[in-house]
Amino acid sequence: MTGLPTHDETIIEVWVNCPDEATASAIADRIVDERLAAAANIYPPISSRYHWKGRIERASEVPLLLKTRRSLFEALAARITELHPYETPSILGIEAALANQAYLAWLIDETTD
Repeated sequence: MTGLPTHDETIIEVWVNCPDEATASAIADRIVDERLAAAANIYPPISSRYHWKGRIERASEVPLLLKTRRSLFEALAARITELHPYETPSILGIEAALANQAYLAWLIDETTD
């Protein structure tokens, strides 16, 4: 494992909850195709609770995990916002503290035009 050397090479995982698998799949396909992320994982549905417009909502959601570079976060978040049906989608980026060098090189290559 190696520490990530520069800001531009920092890997982040971006979590996005979607209303269903079809939405998660459509967003994942577009984001990977556009090279805003190198990889996407779609998880089984989860049960969510959240405040929305003065009420506590309960919903089934499908988590989408995207793997990309920190330097692409703003463009990625903007594109997800365009594609996502929610008025205010949750788009959370978490920096990876460590990554193996081969994966880091692959991710950078796959997110570069």
